Amino acid sequence: MAEGLNTPYAILSFPHLFTPDPRSEGAEPVYSCALLFTAEAQQSKEYKAMQAAVATLAAEKFPTTPVKNIQLPFKDAGQKTYNGYEPGMTYISPWSKGKPGIVDVRLQDVLDPAEIWAGQIVRAHIAPFSWTNSGKKGISFGLQHLQLIKRDAPRIDGRTPAKRAFTAIEDVEEDALI
Repeated sequence: MAEGLNTPYAILSFPHLFTPDPRSEGAEPVYSCALLFTAEAQQSKEYKAMQAAVATLAAEKFPTTPVKNIQLPFKDAGQKTYNGYEPGMTYISPWSKGKPGIVDVRLQDVLDPAEIWAGQIVRAHIAPFSWTNSGKKGISFGLQHLQLIKRDAPRIDGRTPAKRAFTAIEDVEEDALI
């Protein structure tokens, strides 16, 4: 696996970060997520470093294979119908057999799965790797760590956050609640 690098800020989608989940029927369970990148994020130095790392690894591992015949990790989010996947955005789906480290902006461990949901702003520490399977060749990203950047980002999984579902109640008499 190549050296790790940090992604630009991304929108977290389909997080399977505390319990591994098979990526397809019958496959080995892995820790994974999808990371959505806005058009602005795609112009960042971090995104360009990700692209360069993929191009370098593809040239090194598959020197005689045309790039069009290599499955690359960058996908067009506009081709999906999931919430939050918009035209002009791209996404990657990094994964790992081992549980990734998860920290917040102050580098404190995030240990509660309830603190992670689709729609949060994150960045990841990833590493590109090459693969060959059933005659197909490709480059994917290994998921090493995740940093939670913005905890109060709107959810893209359709679920309303509890603090937006209710209003605060002041001066409640407990006897009046029965």
